[in-house]
Amino acid sequence: MSSGTARSGETQNDAAVDRFLADPGAYFGGSLTRMMGLSPDQLWELQIAGLKRRFGQLRGALPMLDRLADIQNIDAVEQLDDVVPLLFDHATYKSYPASLLDKQRFAQLTAWLNKLTTVDLSRIDVSNCNGVDDWMLTIKRETPLVVVHTSGTGGTMSFLPWARREYQAMVRQFPVLLFQRFGDTAAHQAPPDIDCIYPYFRSGGLSHMAVNDAIVEIIAGGEARFHAAYPGRMSADMALLAVRRRAAEARGDLENLEVSPELSARREEFEAQQRAMPQHIDNFFSNIQVKLANKRVFMLATANLLHGCAEKGVARGLRNVFASNSILATGGGNKGVKLPENWQQTVQAFFGVERMHILYGMSEMTAALPLCEEGNYHIVPWIIPFVLDPETGRPFPRRGTVTGRFAFYDLLPDTRWGGFVTGDEVTMIWDAHCACGRMRPYLAADIQRISVKRIDSGEEKLNCAASTEAYTEALDFLNDGLS
Repeated sequence: MSSGTARSGETQNDAAVDRFLADPGAYFGGSLTRMMGLSPDQLWELQIAGLKRRFGQLRGALPMLDRLADIQNIDAVEQLDDVVPLLFDHATYKSYPASLLDKQRFAQLTAWLNKLTTVDLSRIDVSNCNGVDDWMLTIKRETPLVVVHTSGTGGTMSFLPWARREYQAMVRQFPVLLFQRFGDTAAHQAPPDIDCIYPYFRSGGLSHMAVNDAIVEIIAGGEARFHAAYPGRMSADMALLAVRRRAAEARGDLENLEVSPELSARREEFEAQQRAMPQHIDNFFSNIQVKLANKRVFMLATANLLHGCAEKGVARGLRNVFASNSILATGGGNKGVKLPENWQQTVQAFFGVERMHILYGMSEMTAALPLCEEGNYHIVPWIIPFVLDPETGRPFPRRGTVTGRFAFYDLLPDTRWGGFVTGDEVTMIWDAHCACGRMRPYLAADIQRISVKRIDSGEEKLNCAASTEAYTEALDFLNDGLS
């Protein structure tokens, strides 16, 4: 059976479904054109087969999913919308009691996380962990998991359990999604094995740092060709302290914020590092310019990091530093930094690339949805999209053009639940063709946080797809015995 574009009936074959779920790029023969050229019927067939397989694998193996499904008497999925009541929302990955971090009760935090993954964490000894970093590194060292945290802009960090092989599966799609042009007949055959640049910490708990291990292995071909501005790890403890300081300051309660002497000492070191960062980044790119001038490189970084580097470089008269066919990809939002309208031109002028890949993604998703030449974000085949009514949480019909809350099921993860309700308002075009030629459906580029539009209470009103009662009961189960 061909590993190329799915044909009618092909995805009903178990082996074909397994190949698709293991490595979508390989399933499509390493071809972006095949991957993004599916018809709606082919896409539906592939996604429903994959969804049934994932539900069958994870039902009975993932405690939080089981609890939510049991409450709602869901034992099978036959259509895509059947999974909507089981999608997790923002509250899931940050629902642990705040006291677990305040009092460094990492055994209880591990027990909470254990209900969100199929990886058994019950035998991991975290009793001697003296901070979030230590806890995360212990789990990484002793299990197949990489714990990822969010930036915690709302005052509380979310923690997501990623398997290392899930990051590897994600990065294996990069040579197809980022190194090819849609419409080309040539497919990707071998690892890129090129120099990779990352203008921040080599490692850390944020998703765009956690992915670096897989980039080193799959894109760079080893540490020698991966160039990070800081060779060490960004501290999750420092990030958490910064979040709590901002929250306390907003409440007018900064004087009551308790900080241990150990953490206070580290804070001073971290703040000194932050003050020195602009000069350090300047020196880093000066050295990289000499070492890799005019070479083809790969860089994946947030827009604010890229622009900050490029702006300083252009001001010093530096332009076209790398080869024009270098791969430059960015996404993940601006992290609270307002960028000028011409930021893309500045970045391209400094790095010298012909084009940039603008991506839409998030820590909970293994895909980065590419922005096409027509200014639309196209759904990749392993992401099943939903648009929910922001008031009721119910899915809008999968036809026409609809605007609402974006949700998705990610078929790539096999150790955690791939269903998630985002905080983003999107406009989905289900039926109309995009002039770029890629498959439907796709998202209009104007994506914004729903919380930005809602000012009635000053807080975002979240409606997950499950009923309020069902989800509250499931969260109670997730946190049972932890407080």
